[in-house]
Amino acid sequence: MYRPPDRRFLEDTVLRALADNDEVQRVLFVGVQWYTARYAQILANKQFATIDPAANVATFGGEPHAIGYVQDLHNFFTPGQFDAIVMSGVIGFGLNDPRDVDRALGACRLALRDQGWLIIGVNELKPTHVDPAQCPESHGFEPTPFGPVNQSRVDLKLPFRERRHSFLFWKKRPAQAQ
Repeated sequence: MYRPPDRRFLEDTVLRALADNDEVQRVLFVGVQWYTARYAQILANKQFATIDPAANVATFGGEPHAIGYVQDLHNFFTPGQFDAIVMSGVIGFGLNDPRDVDRALGACRLALRDQGWLIIGVNELKPTHVDPAQCPESHGFEPTPFGPVNQSRVDLKLPFRERRHSFLFWKKRPAQAQ
């Protein structure tokens, strides 16, 4: 089955690096579909939680799985619960309003422990794209080189209309630094 370059990078590099990182024990993945069902296996040595607003995709989620919006993480998870949150293909693909993106970043900041990872995958050439770095809540994060790529941003060429998918690697700033 064909895996686009962004999904190959996410699965083979990002998720595997999280799986190999002993400091990462609790991972939240935002947005599930049939092709994300195997992500729990990649992260089998971690607590793998998921959230998606569509009830019909819950079978592809982790344990626990919440049916809801990323902006409302506080309704499902406790502050500081996660070591990493992965949100790829969400901004611009349903999460399209700058205020909602800002709320989502704030919710992720609260759900992450200090120095926890927020990994965002975006298609900046998509007309509905919102730049998360322009949201006020982005100040709660610091772009940080990630794992084997040792960069805080990776741009991948795609064979699709959007032509590029970018991964942003941010760490939550400690509370006193925000």
